[in-house]
Amino acid sequence: MTTEQESKKGVLVVEDDDELRHLFTIMLELEHFVVFEANAGDVGLRTLDQNKGSIHVMITDLGLPGIGGVDLITQAKAAKPAIKIIGTSGFGSQNVRDMVLTAGADDFFAKPFSPMDIVQRVKEFTK
Repeated sequence: MTTEQESKKGVLVVEDDDELRHLFTIMLELEHFVVFEANAGDVGLRTLDQNKGSIHVMITDLGLPGIGGVDLITQAKAAKPAIKIIGTSGFGSQNVRDMVLTAGADDFFAKPFSPMDIVQRVKEFTK
């Protein structure tokens, strides 16, 4: 990792929808974040474990193959308590929001959402 990359904040995007994951990656890279991608919960957990010092924020969908999003949030917070986590889901009920926040997420966005709103939240978390 170059000195420039070390000074950038890292964001892990865990999303099984390839197009949405790539959209987040492009938008975050345009804002000068280093982006790590995972298409399943277990891959996301491994990626976090392998890059703990570089990842500051995690964006995760809830409906993931492997480890589900809520379990991923719980395990990510246990592995790195300082990480900021944004949960996303197509199920936007208050119960889902409460479950995600109780699991350790710092924010929740129900789909459909504006990806720019999430990028703005990542920027706020990394100030």
